[in-house]
Order: sequence, then structure tokens, then C-alpha cells
Amino acid sequence: MAADRVRQLVMVTGTVQGVGFRPCVYRLAHEFGLAGSVRNDGQGVIIEVEG
Repeated sequence: MAADRVRQLVMVTGTVQGVGFRPCVYRLAHEFGLAGSVRNDGQGVIIEVEG
């Protein structure tokens, strides 16, 4: 049911570019059956996840 789903916005700052952070987040989301997006921001990475 959609009422059981939770949507979260997570902002990660620091050294997250060039270390495989986004692919790692994608892999974990896929393993747990979550949906969303991961994108670079000027200060880090923004993760939107739902599941």
C-alpha cells in the first residue's frame, strides 16, 4: 500500500565525488527494493529515496 511507503531526502556533504559513492547508494537501494535518485550538488550529493 502507498500509505506504508516513506519518502526521504538526504543530503551528504564532504568528499563524495570520485570515490564511488553514487554507485554504492544505487546498489544498496536496488538490493532493498527502494526507488529514487542520487545526484551531485555543489556541496555534495542529494539522495531522494522512497520505499
